[in-house]
Order: sequence, then structure tokens, then C-alpha cells
Amino acid sequence: MNRHWLLTCIVVFIFSGTNAQEDYSAWWQKGNSYYQQKNYDSAAAYYQKIADLEPGNAEVYYNLGNTYYRLNNIGAAVLNYERVLKLEPVHKQASDNLYLAQSRINNRIQEIPQIFFVRWWNTITKPTLANAYAIFAAILFLLALGYFIARQAKAIHYTAPVRLTTGILILCILFLGLGIASAKKAVAADSAVVMQDSSPLMAQPKYGKSQSQVPEGTKVQICNEKSGWYEVTLPDGRTGWLENTSVAKI
Repeated sequence: MNRHWLLTCIVVFIFSGTNAQEDYSAWWQKGNSYYQQKNYDSAAAYYQKIADLEPGNAEVYYNLGNTYYRLNNIGAAVLNYERVLKLEPVHKQASDNLYLAQSRINNRIQEIPQIFFVRWWNTITKPTLANAYAIFAAILFLLALGYFIARQAKAIHYTAPVRLTTGILILCILFLGLGIASAKKAVAADSAVVMQDSSPLMAQPKYGKSQSQVPEGTKVQICNEKSGWYEVTLPDGRTGWLENTSVAKI
């Protein structure tokens, strides 16, 4: 009985996986076909199915961004381009298209120019660099450890200069520190895009006074959450509360 049940589960799993793969390929074909036919609503529907199935697929978010840009849905276009860059920070086409989409935001809120060393620090401690720094630190540590063990076992006769081994350890500590800083940003960073035009920015959630209107497509940093509201920081540094239904997390 147990054997038959197990075989049934295996067969169902295999066939469900095959069907999902067939659906996936068909959705891509239909989405691309509708896009070429300029039927952007239908194209977006199929691309969204793929995104729901594979949330880590940067290419489908790129296609969604292009589709929503054609539909003049700037909020959704910005959101999907941002999702591409979160997965692939060096995706040049997505970066260029994001710039174009943001240029179409009405009454766009401009970022406050940062001091050069703050901008430099933010560049080298991007959340997406955390894994790379961890790998570099691990490689350098293993090199130093391997050399130390080999010297102790007298397996090698070459003696590296003290400055070289010290330099390797310093670089290891440096990369480790940068990795920790980047990882902290990755955990703390929670960005979103405003999806509704002229969303009221409230001084307090629910019963607060409206401070201003936030245009669709604006990227905000989420600082806090309370009863269906997000406390956010705008690009110009202002803070306030937005309803969570008016934004979508990246």
C-alpha cells in the first residue's frame, strides 16, 4: 500500500513538473508574441504569470518593465526595473530604461545630493555586494591559513615576507568588514515604489494631516510599519506615512 502511494506521488510530481515547464515555455511565447503585436495588456498578464512562478527571474521583470512603460504605467515600470537591478545590479538596459521611466514622473521628487565620501561609502557597501565581499574574505583567509599550515608542516621552503602575510590578513579583515556593512544594509533595506498617483503623505498614520502628495513611480525607503501604514523616507529626505495599498515592495 505504501509502495503504491509512493509511486503515485512520484508520477504526479513528474507530470506536474512537466506541465509546469510546458506552461512556462508557452507563457514566454505568448507574452513575447503579444508584445510584438503591441497587445501590451495581454503580454503583461503572461509575463506576470512567469514572475509569480519564478520570482528570481530578472529577465521577466525586465520584460514587464518594458511592457508597463509602453502602457504608460510608470509606477509598475519603475517597480519592475528596480526588481531587475535588485537581482542584477549591472543590468545596463534596465538601468537605462529606469532612467527613462523616472524622467516621466510628474512632479518628480529630486534626491538630495550626497557628500562625496557618503556617496562613495554607499557605493562600496551596496547590499548586493555582501556575498562578493564574503567570498573574497574567505579566499584570503584560506590562503593565509593554508600558508601557515604548510609552513608548520615544513611542506614549503619559501618564506613569504611578513609584510605580504600581514597585508593578506588586513585585506581579509577589510573585506569582512565591508561584507558585514553590506549585509546589514541588505537586512535593513526595504524599498518600495509608489503605485498610485498623488498618494497623500501623512504626518501620522490614519488620522494624521496630509503633508504633501507623492507622485506615482517614486521610490521610497520603508522605515516602519503600523496598522496598514508604512513610515517612509522620500528621496529628498522627508519622512511621513503612506498607506501600504499605495505602494509595492521591490
